[in-house]
Amino acid sequence: MNRYRPIFSSGSNKILGHLILIALVAILLLSCGTEADKVETGQNPVQDKGQPLITTQLVAQDALLTSITVTVDATKQDMWAYFSLKEGKVVEVANPADSKGWDLGFQRTKIKINGGVSGPGGSGVTMLLDTKFDLVNKAPIADYEVDTQNSLAIVPQSKKGWYVYTGAPTHWVLPIENRVFVIKTGNGAFAKIQFLGYYKDNENKTDPAYVKFKYIFQTDGSRNF
Repeated sequence: MNRYRPIFSSGSNKILGHLILIALVAILLLSCGTEADKVETGQNPVQDKGQPLITTQLVAQDALLTSITVTVDATKQDMWAYFSLKEGKVVEVANPADSKGWDLGFQRTKIKINGGVSGPGGSGVTMLLDTKFDLVNKAPIADYEVDTQNSLAIVPQSKKGWYVYTGAPTHWVLPIENRVFVIKTGNGAFAKIQFLGYYKDNENKTDPAYVKFKYIFQTDGSRNF
């Protein structure tokens, strides 16, 4: 008679085998879940052989630049309204000829920039023809003009201007479509601008000299919009 019994019976061996299999599956699922969590939270694990693990953050879509739309009251014929692209509003300027605190000046249909004879800001402007605002993704490198004694860089009522004048009988001032202006400031920032209207009520063309425009201001030192 055999005095010793096996520690595990055949039934016990089956149970133990099932437990081991379940444990292995659980470990595998946990490992997969960890990698999935990394991807979902924006972490992209990159590892080269012999190199430490590097994680990179995905860029969020809402970090892209968005346009600002403003209306400037330019109704006074003997005064200029000064606008700061960085602050996104009309600013009070004691002495525009000595101030770098403004970028654009508005007086009725006239627009001046803080550069050349108009101010010490060092700004210039270039005009892009036959293009749409959203298609201008990069500021040009050269061909920026400044205000001079003979002419503003954005020339009123001309091929180099921002509007057309319809004449009699309506006498409307209408922004030129598919025309974009790029401003280069003295500190290396860029803005693209499109003019949208000249009236407080643009639909009915009433209350003139309210200049409406949209722009994107890039401050990171690049020419990208």
